[in-house]
Amino acid sequence: MTTKLYSSEEINTVFNSNLNKNLFFNKVAIDSREVSNRGIFFAIKGNNDDGHRYVKEVLKNKNNLAIVSKGPKNERSIRSQDTLESLKDLASYARQRSEAKIVAITGSCGKTSLKNLLNSSLSKVGKTYCSPKSFNNHFGVPYSLANLSSDNKYGIFELGMSSKGEIDNLVNLVKPHIAIITNIGPAHLENFKNIYGICNAKAEIMNGIYQNGVIILNKDDKFFYSLKKIADNKNIKILTFGFLKSDIQIKKGSGKVSFKIKNKIINFKINNFNKSYLYNVAATLCVHYCLNHNINLLKNNFNNFKILEGRGNEKNIKIKNKKILLVDDSYNSNPASLNEAIYNFSLRKKNSQRKIIIMGDMLELGKKSKYYHQQVAKILNKTNIDKVFCIGSHVRHTYQKLNHSKKGLLIKNISFLKENIFNLLENNDILLVKSSNRIGLFNFFKKF
Repeated sequence: MTTKLYSSEEINTVFNSNLNKNLFFNKVAIDSREVSNRGIFFAIKGNNDDGHRYVKEVLKNKNNLAIVSKGPKNERSIRSQDTLESLKDLASYARQRSEAKIVAITGSCGKTSLKNLLNSSLSKVGKTYCSPKSFNNHFGVPYSLANLSSDNKYGIFELGMSSKGEIDNLVNLVKPHIAIITNIGPAHLENFKNIYGICNAKAEIMNGIYQNGVIILNKDDKFFYSLKKIADNKNIKILTFGFLKSDIQIKKGSGKVSFKIKNKIINFKINNFNKSYLYNVAATLCVHYCLNHNINLLKNNFNNFKILEGRGNEKNIKIKNKKILLVDDSYNSNPASLNEAIYNFSLRKKNSQRKIIIMGDMLELGKKSKYYHQQVAKILNKTNIDKVFCIGSHVRHTYQKLNHSKKGLLIKNISFLKENIFNLLENNDILLVKSSNRIGLFNFFKKF
């Protein structure tokens, strides 16, 4: 049985409208393609398109409702001066009526992967909702929050930012009981004077934490003490995770991993020993600990978790007659996530196989772009990775600093890669792909 997301009475209360009292709705959308039956469509004008173009199609179904700022009046549309602000109003109402424990996640990398792992784990305890995909901006967060059902026990929301003040606005809408900062790194650096500005912008998540709430911090992060100081000044309780001594400490041995939780060692079944994944498990355990869940019942929660495409998932592919093991981390790239990917890849055992990297530009690094791309070469030169192929413009700085033996090819565009990838790779190669999304490698390798 489908749970009613909103009754017409609730919509009338939020928008001061006069809808038929027998109507109800079970979906909020800002993309008309997501609206099938009993949906509320917010016609928002974006940079590339205007949702008002699709209102007529949406309203062909008499059970749908549209929130519009222009066009002819209709008994199944509500007029608003600003449809995005109206979406925020509905999101605010959803948050106000909800009795769910709310978790908000931010950080320079790993937000979506942690959100999905936490969703998988909390869903085993109670009905859980999490923001879809990477919907973490001023459109995606209110859209996600507006879809929070009144009977959800847990809600998980990802908060992103590219400049100062953005997280402040989002967190005061979400109002989490628990907030997590995964790490601080030079992502979106072009919009900040330095990385300390990024740290302060991420710390804005503490501005909207519910009274008596908790902030979960990575003890290993070099900005931990800066974030701790901010939390202490706000009198917010802190819970920590990491390899260093912390509330949830990762203890990695030969072929196994355990977690020291408040001085008690608990072993978990985990077959993914990547550092980033272990951080996500530890942060997830912190949330369960905050919620007073029995940690011992979670021992099998993390063994078979499926990683999303483009975020480090592995798959065997064939390029013509050549067998390739693909490690696809092509959805996004910044200095922190790229260094982590290289570290994990370098630890992978190889026999007679070659280890190959195809890496694209890291974007939005501003004046420090050349520096960070050159630093990657220093790291790559110390690894057992055989060949590095670079695609893009900024990444030429990496290629120029590579040892001659590691230089594969400097590729200008995706078109060249499509035509020549067969010749670049050998049978049984292990291939890591890492890039910012706009370079196009994610969509290219998605087809294999």
